Amino acid sequence: MAVIGFDTTVFPRLDYKDPKGFWRQIDELVEFFSSNSQELSMVKSSVPALVAAFDKLDPLIQSYTAKVCPYCGTVCCANKFGFPEFADVVVFLSLGLDIPDYNLDVDEEAICQFIGEKGCVLPRIQRPYRCTWYFCDPLLVQLEIGPAKDYRSFISDLQELSRARGELLRYFYEVWQEKGTSVR
Repeated sequence: MAVIGFDTTVFPRLDYKDPKGFWRQIDELVEFFSSNSQELSMVKSSVPALVAAFDKLDPLIQSYTAKVCPYCGTVCCANKFGFPEFADVVVFLSLGLDIPDYNLDVDEEAICQFIGEKGCVLPRIQRPYRCTWYFCDPLLVQLEIGPAKDYRSFISDLQELSRARGELLRYFYEVWQEKGTSVR
């Protein structure tokens, strides 16, 4: 199965360095979803596949991060990586999730505001996508030296997540383009 995603660069950039603009864009997206509920029915119909993909992938990633992350000397989860992209917010809203209460006035280089004692306090499905697909070298080594079955499942599950997310974003983009939205 080929990795089928979606080019999220077609969406505007959320600028976490401009808190008013950041939250204005999110509010406009919330309004867009509210005002176009009927037109977004295909987006909603793609939600179960995306949820299933996250649910299938999460336990494997959690088992490996539990082995590797507590012993890491360099925490790669920094605030600047924990802020969402436009596509992340689209996915959160499509899933009916609340947008996390991002504190945009934090040091962007500091450990992510959502890191708790046992890792990220946000469910994987409510994290920026980059938090799911980023794998540091030590984590990749553990996956590669672990059981081959786990590695094959990991690759297959990650491809399915990319496909399901890409489908949802494609459906959203079609409506978003058609409506000529002011969200920019």
